[in-house]
Amino acid sequence: MKKYIAILLAALMMLAMLAGCGETNNTGNEAGSEVGSDGRKVAKEQVYRTLYSSEVATMNYLYSTTEIDMVPGVNGTMTLYMSDSHSVLQPNAAESYTVNDDGTVYTFKIRQGQKWYDYTGAEKGNVTAHDWVSAIHWCIEASNDSGNSSSTYHIKNAEAYYEQTAAVLAGETPATQLTLEDVGVKAVDDYTLEFTLEMPTPYFLSVLEFGCYFPVAQACLDEFGERFGTDNKTMWYCGPYIMDDFAPQEKHHFVKNENYWDAKNVFITEIDKQYNAEASTLQSTLFLQGEVSDTSVSSDLLAEWQSDAEKSKMITTTMVQTNYSYFWGFNFEPRVLDTDHNDEVNAKWTIAVNNENFRKSIMYGMDRIRALEVSYPTNAQDLLSNTLIPKNFVSLNGKDYTEYGRLPEVAVDYFDEAKAVEYRDKAKAELEPLLKAAGYSFPIEIVTQYNGSADWGKECMVIKQQMEALLGEDYITWTILNFGSSGFLAGTRRCGNYCMQKLNGGADYMDPDTWYFITEVGNNYCFNYDTTEKYEVNTKTAETLALFEEYHKMFDEGKDERLDLEKRYNLIADAEAFWIEHAMGIPYRATGGGYTATYMNVFEGPQSACGWSYLSYYGQKIYETAMSQENYNTALAAWQAGN
Repeated sequence: MKKYIAILLAALMMLAMLAGCGETNNTGNEAGSEVGSDGRKVAKEQVYRTLYSSEVATMNYLYSTTEIDMVPGVNGTMTLYMSDSHSVLQPNAAESYTVNDDGTVYTFKIRQGQKWYDYTGAEKGNVTAHDWVSAIHWCIEASNDSGNSSSTYHIKNAEAYYEQTAAVLAGETPATQLTLEDVGVKAVDDYTLEFTLEMPTPYFLSVLEFGCYFPVAQACLDEFGERFGTDNKTMWYCGPYIMDDFAPQEKHHFVKNENYWDAKNVFITEIDKQYNAEASTLQSTLFLQGEVSDTSVSSDLLAEWQSDAEKSKMITTTMVQTNYSYFWGFNFEPRVLDTDHNDEVNAKWTIAVNNENFRKSIMYGMDRIRALEVSYPTNAQDLLSNTLIPKNFVSLNGKDYTEYGRLPEVAVDYFDEAKAVEYRDKAKAELEPLLKAAGYSFPIEIVTQYNGSADWGKECMVIKQQMEALLGEDYITWTILNFGSSGFLAGTRRCGNYCMQKLNGGADYMDPDTWYFITEVGNNYCFNYDTTEKYEVNTKTAETLALFEEYHKMFDEGKDERLDLEKRYNLIADAEAFWIEHAMGIPYRATGGGYTATYMNVFEGPQSACGWSYLSYYGQKIYETAMSQENYNTALAAWQAGN
């Protein structure tokens, strides 16, 4: 078991991107110096200004799982451990932790001297281990309807207790008779917090950045009851910032918490967010006028900015992120609704998609770089992903996950026109008799939906034109439909209303196992599981079902290995290699990589591929001038060097 602990500790310190350590301040200079890592001077006034167009639904971080709702909680409280600028978890509210020999009990030593404050800055009490116990207990009470409840299920009896309270709420007899004392979270004393887990969970530290693991004082919950987190006045603060002013659809205002344990690395003293329904349209103009601190630069504005002598000095690419993975999914259970001949589309696609050579003709024929250049004309190659689980997402002992198992031999740029044509010819020979027997013939119509985004629509059109030209319109025709943004997921992905579609998913914790949901039985990505029970029909062939069964068997073997992490990574990587080899989907791109204009330095703030730490302003600074691409490249080099 000692070997397990050694490997576990190494893995947790190598969670993503580049291994590094130190404080979140990664400017390459001492905190408070005048020059940052990219050569720009730090501004004297450290006020971050921006616009927002969507109002929070709640500030209750124990309840919400929405990014905009989590900003007050992320900046107003503190996690036990927090990702630094290199995605390495560092002590925050906890000074240290230990793990028992079998990896099921985590014990945290809480930093003493921390206080709770209300929105006026008035002291309300000590931050203690009991505050994390209160948070977990709140989330597993079904009547609170927390969106975070499932994130607590690593804890012993947390899920069982939630199901028990849900049964009582529904007027049913619960299967268990547990008390809160049976749940595996307790304060051993005021500054010692203990979690007992259902099973060894080598990635447990990385889930601590989700809302259910944020602290809350029981006295605060008692004071505000159901009103907790309904505005800035009905919550307490212990983090780097206090939200001192809030007016719905008017403003959000935060001030630095001077008593935060690491206040010396909280450089921005005020966060000023003003509501404007047209924020996305006005932000770039106001940035040029010096009234906001940053703005995204859409592809529609990109050419104009790049061709302007002054604006071109203010624009830069953004970091490539690993918190989401995008891939093109083959829908093995098509239920296309939006054409004049749905039955024929569904029938022909069902026959074609079950043929591996057909899928490979699409996979090897798709020029992903050309499609990505629609939105990323200068850095498409940086975004390209040849694996489902993104490169730099997680590493072990300095070795990236994508270097494990058979992935290195599989994770290549698939685009190969000659191979695509070869697979097309094989597919034609195999599919023609099947289509004829069903009363159909080539071409196969591929229906793709997008959500109204102009760039997404252009991207789909590029793929359509390129693929039809390469493989021939006598083999495939690609139908591109604008579904619109309203109800997009429910109307397309979750009901199977497409043949192929660009899909995505995000990480819940720092381990390759987190991406299993993409091909998990019962998930809403209905292209990839047996829908016999759900839809009373299954359109997968025995051959296709066998591939899915083998993939799940391989992945299950990997995710069930919880002690030998090297073996775990190798097994999961082999499962992914199998998935790619049989063209069950087409890896596409990572997130980030867009264009922005900013007076900040993106490399200074917390970076996390899961959880909410990336929403924190801790460690960030405002600079006198906007970041140029040259500044960005300098900062990137310093960040990569771990300075």
